[in-house]
Amino acid sequence: MISHIPVWVFFVLFGLMALGYRLSRTRLVRPGTVALIAFAMLAYSLYGVTSAFGVDALPLAAWAGGIAAAIMLGSQVIGSRGLSREGERVRVAGSWWPMVLLIAIFAVKFALGLARGVGSPVVEAAWCVGAASAVFGLISGSFAARALAVHRFADAARAA
Repeated sequence: MISHIPVWVFFVLFGLMALGYRLSRTRLVRPGTVALIAFAMLAYSLYGVTSAFGVDALPLAAWAGGIAAAIMLGSQVIGSRGLSREGERVRVAGSWWPMVLLIAIFAVKFALGLARGVGSPVVEAAWCVGAASAVFGLISGSFAARALAVHRFADAARAA
């Protein structure tokens, strides 16, 4: 079965792991950089949803609902914890959570591809479509919540 996995899949995995490792370190960033990562993760998860389930109301609604839930809950949980301003940049505390989230998106996408490859009917079940799409939205929405927290912090620090 491993011989049927395209080589590019491993490059995507290693790229996500490298990004996750970088995000595990405390770093100085421009708020726009954090937003760019969030946008990329939203695009990657939308690709995961549409490539697995097509452009249909249920998967897109579940994906959007997951994003909304992550942003609403994440903005309260994440807040400005671990942030400090240094000039025009923000010092963001490193965390292993982004690595976990990046690998989770990859794992869900991989599992869906594998299930499709072996012809599993579960991939067509409404509960699977909704659940997987919501998971994609929740995970990528977590990156969006962090980007919003960094932007709010930078704006508040600039105004002060």
